[in-house]
Amino acid sequence: MTAIHPAAVTIRTAGVDDLPQAATLLTEAFLIAPVSQWLVKDLEARAEIFRTLFTIELDHAIRAGGTVHVAGQFSGVAVWHPRGRRTPTEPETVSDHELQLLTATGRWQPRFAALGRILAAHHPWQPHWHLAYLAVAPWRQGGGLGSALLRHHHRHLDGYGTPGYLEATTPRNRDLYLRHGYRPHGPVRLPDGPPIWPMWREPRPRSVAS
Repeated sequence: MTAIHPAAVTIRTAGVDDLPQAATLLTEAFLIAPVSQWLVKDLEARAEIFRTLFTIELDHAIRAGGTVHVAGQFSGVAVWHPRGRRTPTEPETVSDHELQLLTATGRWQPRFAALGRILAAHHPWQPHWHLAYLAVAPWRQGGGLGSALLRHHHRHLDGYGTPGYLEATTPRNRDLYLRHGYRPHGPVRLPDGPPIWPMWREPRPRSVAS
């Protein structure tokens, strides 16, 4: 696939009216990922649960101070959350938002709860922006949309001297993030499941490409 020039990509901030299409894109992009298959074995149930979960996640991000970016005509979506400082020993509590997510997972709740505990145990305590999801439509992958979405928010992070954090769930995604300045810690592994790479990016000077 031909790479996309950054100037050719229109990236905007999503609003509540964009939730249905953005949730559909996220569902399609993550439906057959290794971690997704570990979470919900049944494909039909996975599609139904994911659409509900991503709708909840997107609504929460838009209403609770996060940022959702949409590339093109819903060809790509990035979901970012600002995270404040906490002490390394501060216990993790289940928020109303997390409880809403777990309730939506039905009989698969133990798997989602296990994933949440593992990710929380490796989440940094320093202030940063967390890339919760980066998705590109399956038929547009490999053309530079993911990189364009990363660069778009990295300009904000670099301008304020703020680190970025994410969890890569495939070697291909890990390699993409490596190219954009993220460094892996781990990997960590789900019980009888695939590896996940927590990754951290220090802010760069404006003169350095992100």
